[in-house]
Amino acid sequence: MSLGRLVCTIAFTVGLAGPLAAQTENGNGPSSHATIRVFFDCNAGGCYDTDFFHREIPYVNWVTDRTVADVHVLVTGQTTGGGGQQYQLTFLGVGAFDGQDDTLVVNTPGASTQDERRTAIVEKLKLGLVRYLSQTSAAEMLRVVYGPPGGPEGRPRPGGPGLGRGGYPAASPQDDPWHYWVFSLSGRLSVNGQSSYNTSYYSTSVSANRTTEAWKLSVRLGYTLEKDHYDLTSGVLDERQRSWDLSPFAVRSVGKQWAVGAKANLGHSDFYNQRTKWSLQPGLEFNVFPYSESSRRSLTFQYLVGAQHFDYQERTIYEKDKETLVQESLTARLSLVQPWGQWSTSLTGAHYPSQTSKYHVSLDGFVNVRLFKGFSVNASAYYTWIHDQLYLSAGGVTDEQTLLHLRQLYTTKSYYTSVGLSYHFGSIFNNVVNTRFGGSNSGMIIIG
Repeated sequence: MSLGRLVCTIAFTVGLAGPLAAQTENGNGPSSHATIRVFFDCNAGGCYDTDFFHREIPYVNWVTDRTVADVHVLVTGQTTGGGGQQYQLTFLGVGAFDGQDDTLVVNTPGASTQDERRTAIVEKLKLGLVRYLSQTSAAEMLRVVYGPPGGPEGRPRPGGPGLGRGGYPAASPQDDPWHYWVFSLSGRLSVNGQSSYNTSYYSTSVSANRTTEAWKLSVRLGYTLEKDHYDLTSGVLDERQRSWDLSPFAVRSVGKQWAVGAKANLGHSDFYNQRTKWSLQPGLEFNVFPYSESSRRSLTFQYLVGAQHFDYQERTIYEKDKETLVQESLTARLSLVQPWGQWSTSLTGAHYPSQTSKYHVSLDGFVNVRLFKGFSVNASAYYTWIHDQLYLSAGGVTDEQTLLHLRQLYTTKSYYTSVGLSYHFGSIFNNVVNTRFGGSNSGMIIIG
């Protein structure tokens, strides 16, 4: 059997894992350390359980301050066409390892459990740490082990590179009877109440997606219904709010930085006074950076233009029962995941060319920055200038609908803001895992 058909799982056997992880020395070069100091920086789901990683890799020093680390491991994630996750592990050498950077990728399928995802990440993490550990005295205790695909029990090895980028069986287009199509069904029911009131919420959706390097196709149908019942001193109040939505779209890749596509929509909304609505908007998008770098950085500009039609339940404040308009929009979106933190922001403007006074502009953002040792600041906010509420009913809304927020009210703005600070201090070398009485704690002050 050739190596190309083998699962190559790097297994580390460090006989003195405990003593090595606890030992640090004051030398300047990599070889002066018994092992390496690792700062684990996860910005994706699947690796939030740090206790698991500490247990699985006990032969490194896990530190909580990136300024004292030998290796900064930055983990980012993106959703794959099959509904799974693609994790990119970027290894950044610090100090004596400066310039020794590497990137590894692992894929997990959509049906994978949390344990399968974190196991896939930890196996790839072990592999990436080899080059740094090999320059320390821990290198004498490393062992490389090869095994057949699936191991002794014939199961795929999570994170192994032999069966595809994630260690799971890699199907070719000829082997895939679904031709890259992925289908999802979901439903939710919630009921709560007391003696004087009760509310129930129902939702269901079905979607189909097909993602390849050249095409991205998707269609989704969703339905929601909310019912509220109140026993008031003036009588009984029963209200309901219903909506459904069919949303297909298609996108074609054009080179490394361009994409063209079209979005469509058909639906109904009690909240927005829309008996029926439909829209069709083709457009294009340009990414300043190649899309292949989107897990770490992207700056996109998207332009859409097309027709929208509304058939209202009640006549609007503009004396319209139905109308068809052309709308155009432009969106700029920046996303960065870097060693210093994370930043994302977007700015969208949309208007109706035939009615220039009808427009909206939305600005939103999120930032999380490490300012200095152990100290981080985070903030999120959005603000929307609203001047295109064409759907407002001329009959207004009742007090009950206003209090229960069952209908959209007139407004010229919508906003939200949040700011937080965190300061992490104390021992940076504590690798002990103790989950008794709900987990482990360390010195942390959080304001916000």
